[in-house]
Amino acid sequence: MAGVSVVVRRSRRRWGAVALGVAFLLALPTATSSTLAWAASRSRSTEATAVLVQRVLASDARPYSGLAEIRGGLSLPDLPRLGDLVARLGGTTRARVWWAGPTSWRVAQLSLTGEQATYRSGDRLVQWDYEQSRLTDVVTLPTGQAGGAGSGAGGSGTSGAASIRLPRTDDLLPPQAARRLLAAVGPGDRVDPLPGARLVAGVAAQGLRVVPGDPRSTIGHVDVWVDPGSGIPVQLTVVDRHGATALTSAFLDLSQAPPPAQDVAIPPAPGTVHDSTTTPDLASRIQQVGPWQLPPTLAGLPASSPVVGGTATYGSGLTRFIVLPLSGRLSGAVFGAAHDGGAGAVKLARGDGLSITSGMLSLVVARGTDGEPGDPQHAYLITGLVSASVLADAAQQLLSHPPPRRSA
Repeated sequence: MAGVSVVVRRSRRRWGAVALGVAFLLALPTATSSTLAWAASRSRSTEATAVLVQRVLASDARPYSGLAEIRGGLSLPDLPRLGDLVARLGGTTRARVWWAGPTSWRVAQLSLTGEQATYRSGDRLVQWDYEQSRLTDVVTLPTGQAGGAGSGAGGSGTSGAASIRLPRTDDLLPPQAARRLLAAVGPGDRVDPLPGARLVAGVAAQGLRVVPGDPRSTIGHVDVWVDPGSGIPVQLTVVDRHGATALTSAFLDLSQAPPPAQDVAIPPAPGTVHDSTTTPDLASRIQQVGPWQLPPTLAGLPASSPVVGGTATYGSGLTRFIVLPLSGRLSGAVFGAAHDGGAGAVKLARGDGLSITSGMLSLVVARGTDGEPGDPQHAYLITGLVSASVLADAAQQLLSHPPPRRSA
């Protein structure tokens, strides 16, 4: 098939617990003009740095095509259910992208035998599985039914409040990941220029370094290398507090000419299987099993946005975590998998917990009851870019003061 290269990549499949820790950053809505001014004001360096940040955040409409490699350095145990995701953040993935604009693109994740591609054409999102000869329309229903990813991250369906969904390969490409990360820079975070230039995929790129201002963040710094003319990010590197590289996403080759129309057109694929699937966003998945109304503040950090459904993110800038209520059956499976993966015990009043830290990602699973025989069990997966002690504090608060049931 045209555009398919032979590559070697890790084929392990894991549950999306690793992805959950960064999903709220990768699925943030596209920057608006007010966001541009806000993000630029967070630059504590020169006016030129602020201008470069603005160019990055405004580069979504710039066309390009190329081959990118994503390397992840995180390692967590296999955890069950909520979808099988390729361990993009624990191995190496190569993807080829043709980007005509935010509503017209194709991203192909490459393998030895072909590709698994995602197409965006207007409001339509389609997955093409070369190996199985299957073309699938991804239908995202409005939030409150079964899903509703906003258009900012390339999802189909209705626009509106930002949803929290599991990231795809296109979310991890340098332009998309860097734009959302820079749009998430908080009041206490710092954006500084990096000295010199770096040659990336033939581009003499200028660098930006983002440093979290909150010591509770597990991120040491994030380096973004940008084409200064177009504002397109060509490389992203995330380094944790201990100096280990947690994620690198970089172009190996890049053209900034508009891709030919046939490269982004959804293939008619005669003779293949055509079907559709409803893929709810993460908030709606949890809404089905998370009946609790989460608090507006947790572990001393406020909710990042109004609590959506049965899940919420807390904190600001690069110091954030997400809380996902678990059903009783699912919590047992998650506890078993975390224990088998070497998680350490967390001492909690009125419940028990397990904790894992891997690079920039911390994860705590906790469960308890309301305290009386027959009372419902509360169970949570709490994960994000903060220290394990912050997550343990959040778990303790949820178990000691169980949230009330959400109204219907």
